[in-house]
Amino acid sequence: MSRRKKRKFIRSFVLFVLSAFFICIGALALWVATMKIPDLNNFTTRVVTQSTKIYDRTGAILLYDVNTDTKRTVVPLSEISLNLQKATIAVEDSDFYNHFGVRPMAILRAAIDDVLSGKVNQGGSTITQQVVKNSLLTQDKTIARKIKELVLAIKLEKVMTKDQILEAYFNEISYGGTIYGAEEASQAFYGKPVKDISLAEAAYMAAIPQAPTYYSPYGTHREELNNR
Repeated sequence: MSRRKKRKFIRSFVLFVLSAFFICIGALALWVATMKIPDLNNFTTRVVTQSTKIYDRTGAILLYDVNTDTKRTVVPLSEISLNLQKATIAVEDSDFYNHFGVRPMAILRAAIDDVLSGKVNQGGSTITQQVVKNSLLTQDKTIARKIKELVLAIKLEKVMTKDQILEAYFNEISYGGTIYGAEEASQAFYGKPVKDISLAEAAYMAAIPQAPTYYSPYGTHREELNNR
């Protein structure tokens, strides 16, 4: 093949690749534009389910914890140990206070992993994305749900402060079984309020949400929990 024909072939190939790329981008943009995205009002106006607790007349001794499948006690961020806040941010989303709801490079790495593994994983999620997923979306591992998660995370960062998002995370995240929220987890694991836990206790709690069932301190993977 002559040099002129090679150049012509390369130009044609490049044009074909660029055309295919822009067609795919256009189709994706159209798909996203017509996708039904949950209303953020459903998040800001929601009522978080809590356990019904019955104390003795002193108000200090818990007699009964009435719940169905969720044990949760909502507390403000000021009542959550700084040890746990820092440990959780370090392990779950170290750039939490700097990003705008999503981390593009983490998404790219997760996308490459999805392509190589042939399935949709949950890698690359920020704390904001996790709040959206737990509050507004299903747990389905689909591309459509992931795109909704990204869109809503960016929107949520515009209407809530970082501390408000972090507070929502700590009150809604699962710590395994029926235990939801940092306060309920602290009471279950250590028998004390989450504001009083030590650095070592905070490290253990921060390790659990990534895989609450697998890393459960009551399960058979204590060594893996210790390592994490």
